[in-house]
Amino acid sequence: MARKIFIVAHRGSSTKAPENTLPAFEQAIKDGADFVETDVYRTRDGAIVCIHDPSLKRTTNGEGFVFEKTIDYLRSLDAGSWFSEKFKGVQVPLLEEYLDIIASSNAGAFIEIKMSGIEEEVLGKVLQWGLEDRTVILSGNWGVLLNVKRLVPGIPTLADLPNPTPQAILSAAKVADIVSIHSLLFEEQFSEIAHRKGLLVNVWNINTPEEALSAVENGADFITADNPELIRKTIGK
Repeated sequence: MARKIFIVAHRGSSTKAPENTLPAFEQAIKDGADFVETDVYRTRDGAIVCIHDPSLKRTTNGEGFVFEKTIDYLRSLDAGSWFSEKFKGVQVPLLEEYLDIIASSNAGAFIEIKMSGIEEEVLGKVLQWGLEDRTVILSGNWGVLLNVKRLVPGIPTLADLPNPTPQAILSAAKVADIVSIHSLLFEEQFSEIAHRKGLLVNVWNINTPEEALSAVENGADFITADNPELIRKTIGK
């Protein structure tokens, strides 16, 4: 029997629209992603926003760090022109706006918590939107994942492994249900070890058909890609 491979849109369909914006999330749904990934930080006045970097410089026309600024300042910024003039005026989204898109679709949420201490707020929003059954919480900070497990044990967690080793995978099993390995570091042995421990495996960042097919052949359960439509066409439904 063919196994299910889940396709995750990395920061939305980020080859077609500016990453971590509503157009990118909406495009990911159109492109058939099983999950739409985003990254979250908290502003100085407590809003949870979707943005990858702690700094505003790369993806907006603002300056400084997200945690230093108010939500009004962030919402005044242009988060689209750096990608294309077509997206001029696109705002930094609120977590609530991202959840609205997920809730109105059949896709799931991949939410990477980029700063510690906001787990309870993020989980509260997920529960408020009734999305606990189709949400995965990601973090490179395993303390964050432990806290998520304590707060809402039923929500799956994903541990990023920047330096994957057999021992790292075994350690990750204490805090996570899924391990995430970069495509350049992924090996079949890692999926074999993970599967024996009852873990699923996410491989990122996949951007060519060859990378996708190799990841599937070597045991990936999730493929995270900037262009989910390309991966969907490559590996089929």
